[in-house]
Amino acid sequence: MIRLLAAAALLLAGGAIALAEPMPSGSPGARAYQKCYACHSLAPGQNDLSGPTLHGIVGRPVAAEPGFAYSPALTRFAAGRVWDMALLDRMIADPEGLVPGTAMAFHGIADPAERQALIAWLAGPAEAQR
Repeated sequence: MIRLLAAAALLLAGGAIALAEPMPSGSPGARAYQKCYACHSLAPGQNDLSGPTLHGIVGRPVAAEPGFAYSPALTRFAAGRVWDMALLDRMIADPEGLVPGTAMAFHGIADPAERQALIAWLAGPAEAQR
């Protein structure tokens, strides 16, 4: 009986893994994204995770992804702002420092080169993110 339950658990875990979005790998930006993928998808309009999709984030107005419920703190912060590379850099470095009260529970990426690689990768063509 224990073996049967263990086998069933392995099959269920394998199914859950198969349904997850594949993680990109290779470039420094793709490797940095591995810190983001649990909360943010790269698929257009996929906002069913704890964070909005990062598809098309560079140049998008802050807190403007349709179908995502942003925190009040980020909604207040958004006022006319756009996610350009400089603002994304500040957010990725220290989300709570930039937007006090944000719901984004992430400590940030301290390494400026890693942040820049991530932002450049996100700004690139969607095909490169697969």
